[in-house]
Amino acid sequence: MVVSQQSVHVDKIYRTRENLAWCKERGIRLSGLPLGRPPKNRSAELKKQAQEDESFRNAIEGKFG
Repeated sequence: MVVSQQSVHVDKIYRTRENLAWCKERGIRLSGLPLGRPPKNRSAELKKQAQEDESFRNAIEGKFG
């Protein structure tokens, strides 16, 4: 059985260059802001995606306490 993951919702500490590269090779999107200096203007689409990721992650973390 093969399970395909579209995105992974992780804490900031796991958003390393190594993990980002590994996920990119496999077509997996890591939630959160990109590494480096934040851009002056983020697109509305990126803001919406970040908000959806955060709400999904909050729902999961709420179950752990």
